[in-house]
Amino acid sequence: MHHFGPDGHPLGLVEFPPTDIAAVARGYGFEAVTVHTRADLKAVEDWVTGPRSAPLLIDAKVVREHGAWWLEEAFRGH
Repeated sequence: MHHFGPDGHPLGLVEFPPTDIAAVARGYGFEAVTVHTRADLKAVEDWVTGPRSAPLLIDAKVVREHGAWWLEEAFRGH
């Protein structure tokens, strides 16, 4: 989205259907968490401070309304 949005290109090309990437990661033996809000990051803190038996995958959901402004700015004009 960061490459397309600033230049006015249609975002439908880079939007993906809802996918539970965390569930896929768990199937491969990872610990995983889906993050929609800051509160969801508590699970990451728990993994960092607690005993770890597997790598952690963080499925951070980014939405168009709250995209990374700094990436959009960085890609403007590319």
